[in-house]
Amino acid sequence: MFSAFLFALRLYFKLCIQSLRRSDRLGPLSLKGTTLRLLLYLACFPVFLINWIGLFLDEILFRGYRRVVITEPVMVLGVPRSGTTFLHRTLAADSTLFTTVATWEVFLAPSVTQRTFWRGLSRIDRVFGQPFARLLAGLEKKLFSGLEGVHDVSLEAAEEDYLLLLPILSSFILFLAFTESNYIWNLSRLDWDMNEKDRRRILHFYRACLQKHLYFHGTDRVYLSKNAAFASWIISLQEEFPDARIIVCLREPERAVPSLIGSLESGAGFFELDLRDDSLSPQLVEMMQDSYRHLITRRRPAWEIIHMKELQASVDDCVRRIYQRFNLPMSEQYQATLAVLTDQSRQFATRNRPIDPPRAEADNFFRTSFPWYYELVEGGDQRYADVPEADT
Repeated sequence: MFSAFLFALRLYFKLCIQSLRRSDRLGPLSLKGTTLRLLLYLACFPVFLINWIGLFLDEILFRGYRRVVITEPVMVLGVPRSGTTFLHRTLAADSTLFTTVATWEVFLAPSVTQRTFWRGLSRIDRVFGQPFARLLAGLEKKLFSGLEGVHDVSLEAAEEDYLLLLPILSSFILFLAFTESNYIWNLSRLDWDMNEKDRRRILHFYRACLQKHLYFHGTDRVYLSKNAAFASWIISLQEEFPDARIIVCLREPERAVPSLIGSLESGAGFFELDLRDDSLSPQLVEMMQDSYRHLITRRRPAWEIIHMKELQASVDDCVRRIYQRFNLPMSEQYQATLAVLTDQSRQFATRNRPIDPPRAEADNFFRTSFPWYYELVEGGDQRYADVPEADT
């Protein structure tokens, strides 16, 4: 654990310094942009240290987490903007079967120590009428309102557990701040480009995070993971968790790629990145190419593939297929919940505004850039071709 901390500490300063010197490709930072970055890095450093203090205290106070056995976890991954969040939260609604991380845990409490602290504070807060909870609810609404319809965020909502890797700076979302870091971009190519020492460190830390979660919440439920950023991790995850039940979400590239770029626009603007030119979008297209290629060419029969059109057409059918495929028990209570969620899904409309990558207007751009997907649909997965287009 201490070696992981020293690695993360060195990497933190390296990334911060590196991000202040940008190449001609991205263009120079303005004085305002430089100042905002410095303030952000200074504000985040105490959070970084607090999280690590919690992780170190776990080694003293809650060492029992190391004995937790992770049995047959369910992992939802796929290409970004392919319905992974919606499917994850639909499955997470079966709270008697699954346990998954919440937003407050990934940002405020990656350690058992921190979770124990916040749980104790919550109990005290309830005694006094929950003034702290009401304050947090107000702040949450104000802070996350801009993400509604793109990636809805709530402190209590099921969230992507790759954010638990923030203490070791190994969460790919950091590419917005550290755009020119090879280490960060290698996180999107982990199965083949990350060096073995770093890959093992990341997977070891991730396993410990899952063990801590089950230690705190109990081992009587199935751990449910969701990460669109793990498309290039799928082989490593299968090796690390051989009994994992894996669900792969896919979507037409001509919809997923523009949706991804559009979803990143506000965050990119904060870091003075332009997603409408050739400075960054080609890298994102290449990342998506890698994701499609890897998921499709390396796919295994044990993985369950869910296409977004299938989710849009019938969430109920997709979930029932998953439960049947992996021999998961579905309670009557969850069947009723699923019916409600299916009905609600028909009313959902995304607020994300897609942005086409440069040169997307070229003839057959997506077909030639993502041939693996179309070969799968047209040759190996006829089920998808029969699903009607849904309104969103």
